[in-house]
Amino acid sequence: MKTSEPEPTSNRTSGKNGWAEFLPRFRPYAEDGIIVGLGLLASLCLIALPGWTHGTLIDALRGLMIRWMGWGAVLLPLALGWIAARMLLRRLGKAPAVAWTRVIALELAAIALFGLGSLLAASTLVESEAGRGGGLIGWGILTLLRSILPPVWQGLLLAAIVLAGIGYGLGISPSKLISTTSGWILGMSAARGAEGQPPRGATGARLDSRREPASPAPGRGADQNQPPAVASPDSANRTSSPALPPQFRKNLKPGPALKEKPAASRAKREKGLPSIEIFEGGELSAPTIREINQIAGTIEKTLDEFGIPARVISFRTGPTVTQFGVEPGFVEKAGPDGEIRRAKVRVSQISSLDNDLALALAAPTLRIEAPVPGQSYVGIEVPHRRSSLVRLRMVMQSAAFQKIKSPLAVALGLDVAGQPQCADLATMPHLLIGGTTGSGKSVCITALTACLVANNSPERLRLVLIDPKMVELVRFNGLPHILGKVETELERIVSVLRWCTREMDRRYKLLEELHARHIDDYNRKAAAAGDGEPLPRLVVMLDEMADLMMTAPDETERHLIRLAQMARAVGIHLIVATQRPSTDVVTGLIKANFPARIAFAVPSSIESRVILDTPGAESLLGRGDMLYLSPEAGSPVRLQGCFVSDREITRLIDFWKEQASEVTEAAPKPEKERGRTPSERAAPRASAGAEAQAPWEDLVKGLGEGVDAAEEEELEEAARIVQQYGRASASLLQRKMRLGYPKAARLMDELQKRGIIGRQQVGGKTREVLRRGEDDEEDE
Repeated sequence: MKTSEPEPTSNRTSGKNGWAEFLPRFRPYAEDGIIVGLGLLASLCLIALPGWTHGTLIDALRGLMIRWMGWGAVLLPLALGWIAARMLLRRLGKAPAVAWTRVIALELAAIALFGLGSLLAASTLVESEAGRGGGLIGWGILTLLRSILPPVWQGLLLAAIVLAGIGYGLGISPSKLISTTSGWILGMSAARGAEGQPPRGATGARLDSRREPASPAPGRGADQNQPPAVASPDSANRTSSPALPPQFRKNLKPGPALKEKPAASRAKREKGLPSIEIFEGGELSAPTIREINQIAGTIEKTLDEFGIPARVISFRTGPTVTQFGVEPGFVEKAGPDGEIRRAKVRVSQISSLDNDLALALAAPTLRIEAPVPGQSYVGIEVPHRRSSLVRLRMVMQSAAFQKIKSPLAVALGLDVAGQPQCADLATMPHLLIGGTTGSGKSVCITALTACLVANNSPERLRLVLIDPKMVELVRFNGLPHILGKVETELERIVSVLRWCTREMDRRYKLLEELHARHIDDYNRKAAAAGDGEPLPRLVVMLDEMADLMMTAPDETERHLIRLAQMARAVGIHLIVATQRPSTDVVTGLIKANFPARIAFAVPSSIESRVILDTPGAESLLGRGDMLYLSPEAGSPVRLQGCFVSDREITRLIDFWKEQASEVTEAAPKPEKERGRTPSERAAPRASAGAEAQAPWEDLVKGLGEGVDAAEEEELEEAARIVQQYGRASASLLQRKMRLGYPKAARLMDELQKRGIIGRQQVGGKTREVLRRGEDDEEDE
């Protein structure tokens, strides 16, 4: 018995395999073909309707449209053109969201309009086929309504459907639609009645006062001298990340932080504070959806080339970078027993490919956050081709800033998701800033100063500004909040820090008298008692610490550490910046007392570890790109810092100067000035203002007065010892006061400055005692 062999299936399946291979290749071009076809069909309809040309296809198309739609045939090319334009915009990733319920409402309005046209034309079947009224569609709708409603109710029903459909489809309320229609009709009748009247304008054209000049398109004839557009309060909270079209990556979606939030209500500012309009607004730009999908595809392709299966599942767009969420996949490996096992890709494998990803994306630098805190993916931050400028006003108007009910609230910037980031300086309580030259440290300090000054009066906040670079903070000279003036000389800065420690001790004594725990408690008790002075908050800003640490390292470190450890309760806070974040400048004790830190771009990961105790700052872009380490957070957050222009600073200083002059003029005048003329009264005030000096001026002028209480006691004891023995040497002070040689040598130098002992002798001889004690003088 023969066994029948099965016939080869190659011939039967070749057709199926061919179609299976052809369809995926044709699918990406199918939508483009539909767009072109709809555009051509809309163009043919526009050409055929007026009857300007004739042909077999055009005449057949015109007859078909007129027969079925009648007068409403003009709507067909418009609808086809709208669909083609909509598909083209969606293909480019720029199509806005459209509610399909509104599209259906417009379609129902068009159908009702066909029936209303047939009712108004009172066309029969023959007339409808000839194109009168609403064509066959309108005649069919009217035939259905005749068996149900009388003619009057038919017109009312169709008109109501037309008005309701157009109003809902275009987002116009019925009352507004009726008023607009009536106004148009009245305008047309008025225009007809005005025919034959002479023109109102000198050029022969009718002038319309209601007409406004059309605003030019951006970049085309726009006035370059116009101020920039001011963003809304919640513009910083929104990101340009629309939903992805279906032809792009379906698994890629905006992250959870990109959801649009409702607009934050503007908080009422206190009376006497400058308006937020002093600061300029701005808008943020973001890459297009096509660019985002191209970058996502490049990331997946590059990782796959290195044998790492991963997929991009989300993205978050900020002002400078876009963070792509990459979910690691699984790798199949054969075990010892030969069984295939799946192993998760390690995070370190992805983070080690930062240079390869930067090469594939043609990016200047690239940062990988592995993993993103609170998320189950790795964040790859790709810089934009053009970064956005973050204005201070964007963050100050946000809901996050308004939630901080503290006078020391500061605006830091926008994160990688475009969300505003703010902080409370009172809870930090001190801030350390580090970064290379030109990375944005001085701009950050300027923005922090402007934010504090804009929200506090001079009675509630005082500033001590120290600027060894002499070019950054000197712009704030003349501000009523500043004690004295901006200090720029290194010889005076140590005395300023010494005064701050004395002011801290004085405030602690005041708190002890009223049994208060902190400055707010003291001010509340002092106001209730009515006899205590209110203490303003004091913010000390040091723009460059490296030069100060080189000239007087011991005193600078001692005063900074003492202030950082104890000054929080009495309302004194430090903001210190340095362009050389090395261990000899940012010592371990200084860093331990500054839990809040900001790192701008640095040359290597060593400087990043000095500031943040972790690498990452070496991958920053500069120009305000920073990593902010909050005292409550375990990992730094990437932000784009705020920018304040010189024009905004000038307006802010002018406002407070005017406020100070008004307060001075409103103050009660002494009896001796009442009889003088205004010019005579202004002269003493001007001279008094010129002679006003900083509270630390006495410490700067005196040679030996620039020491604290403990050093003063040591100097007095050393003076008694040398006067008692009639000779002066460092070894004598070492034995009698039990000190080390460096401390004894410094005391000898200080005694020489005060004129108590003479200069150093040659040959190791002891110094001469120039000033004797009071007891010795009485004995003589």
